[in-house]
Amino acid sequence: MTIPDPAGSRAVLIGVHSAADTLGLGELPAVEKNLAELRRVLTDGTVWSLPDEHCLYIPEPSYPHEVLAEVERAAVEATDTLLLYYAGHGLLVGESQDLHLALSGVRWDDDCLSYAKIRTRIRQAGSQARRTVVILDCCYSGKALGEMSAESPCAVLDLPAVIAQKADIDGVCVLTASAPTRKALAPIGDKFTAFTGELIHVLCNGVAGSGEFLDMTMIYDAVSSRLAHRQGLPEPQFGTRGHGASIVLAHNRAFTVAINGIEAPVASRDGSALAAAANDLPEHVQSPQPPDRGLPPIVGTYKGIEIRSERVLLQFLRSQQGGNSSE
Repeated sequence: MTIPDPAGSRAVLIGVHSAADTLGLGELPAVEKNLAELRRVLTDGTVWSLPDEHCLYIPEPSYPHEVLAEVERAAVEATDTLLLYYAGHGLLVGESQDLHLALSGVRWDDDCLSYAKIRTRIRQAGSQARRTVVILDCCYSGKALGEMSAESPCAVLDLPAVIAQKADIDGVCVLTASAPTRKALAPIGDKFTAFTGELIHVLCNGVAGSGEFLDMTMIYDAVSSRLAHRQGLPEPQFGTRGHGASIVLAHNRAFTVAINGIEAPVASRDGSALAAAANDLPEHVQSPQPPDRGLPPIVGTYKGIEIRSERVLLQFLRSQQGGNSSE
């Protein structure tokens, strides 16, 4: 289990916060903040390290083709993991009550972006992504999960049914803010919408007691648990196909290793946060600043041995973790 390869992964973040008065849909100012913060988190070196150019940011799209063209491009380019995120208003349209995603300035409900068209566009693009994650923060988003299989307790999803036909697909996961018949909420006064706010919290703070990486099951469980403690909020929904439940999306920022009984955080795979972590250790395990001898700065010490490489420190911390776990 490891973090998705940033070079072979793509994220498409879509958000519509403007009002659609003709449909009786008000403004969602929190959605604008959702998008900006989620993009920052996904490109943060301590969470995923996705390059900026691989994290497409689409605020306030007005026409379906604006979104579909970018979804298609991301699906073609992604060879590891494809992440699609939408926040805004969701509508149930037509006699079949199909899920549509509201766009900026929309006048009619059937002018909105059909979720089925997103599914079709990914199929037509011939996506090479081995893993696909869809996160929907909108009313009725649970419609994306499709019907429960009569043969299996697992959800059979519309999107995975299309994408996972290829043998090399590891899995697909769909995470939604609400059930098919429930509205998602953006509590007045909150910086983010309820669901995405908790998602951001989990990505930024991690899950204590879990491993080095956060897979979609851990993320779902943690977000659901936090929302359950807030009265009146809808329960998120979760569906997978293949190995979708074990798709890794982030480093676990709460992951720690022990050195002589002292817990030290390891916030990134490459050790970029270890120097900061070393500074947070108690004084008796920190070294006083030595005279400048033209050497790299000390990032940690062990039994008087100076460690001046974050990479070496990370390897040491992991070796200690392995030693502790085998005792």
